[in-house]
Amino acid sequence: MPASSGFASKWEQFVRHKRTEDSLAGERRGLRRYLLMPTIAFVIPIDDEAVRAQLAAWQSAFADVLPYLPQPVDRTHITLHYAGQLRTVSWMLLPHTWRRPALRWMAARAQTALAHCVEFTVGIGPLNAFPNVLFAEVHDGDRECLRAVRLRVRRALPLRARPSSPWNYLPHITLGYWGEQPVAPLVERLRPFRTAEPLPLRVTRIKLTVYWRDEFPATPDILLHLREEVIAEYTLAPQNRPCDAD
Repeated sequence: MPASSGFASKWEQFVRHKRTEDSLAGERRGLRRYLLMPTIAFVIPIDDEAVRAQLAAWQSAFADVLPYLPQPVDRTHITLHYAGQLRTVSWMLLPHTWRRPALRWMAARAQTALAHCVEFTVGIGPLNAFPNVLFAEVHDGDRECLRAVRLRVRRALPLRARPSSPWNYLPHITLGYWGEQPVAPLVERLRPFRTAEPLPLRVTRIKLTVYWRDEFPATPDILLHLREEVIAEYTLAPQNRPCDAD
């Protein structure tokens, strides 16, 4: 499914919901909190100041309906590939979990895969929503470089580092969490932002990160305390030549 169709479908699904979902509180409720191991992901940081300013403006426009303070825009990112979770205790033998030594060879495999990748441009916007979050859509260029780079990373990793997902990959930037509230007023607030023209973002680097989610309970400032640990960073070549996923 093309990304544009996927985003349109997500919007229609959101419109049909009655209430939003408070995923931050839900995943910390009862025994579920013990499954909140750190996530391992390859991400694209948002370095462009104009894009950061627009993201901050969008967050500000919805500040009164975001019960959780959003992360600062310098910590926003596009998730390129989710590789699983970091095993913090040795006996937690869950699928797609890794011990810390595995991060070194995961980083090395990605280094080889990304060695010949070049900078590319994606479009940021318009706004959209999942049942739990407000987000900015991310649109690939005509050459589909985002897709090509993602395929390179995925193909470099073993199957255990490619967890299946119940939904198609839709690149996006999370801007805030809805908590639990009626959807209808949010839909009306969002409609004017659905026609925003995408802003160009030049992608120049990729990071392998571990995202720590071990803050309890889900207080209004929880997102400000979640930690990102950078395992490796990859700078893309500045040449302007076609992308290649092979």
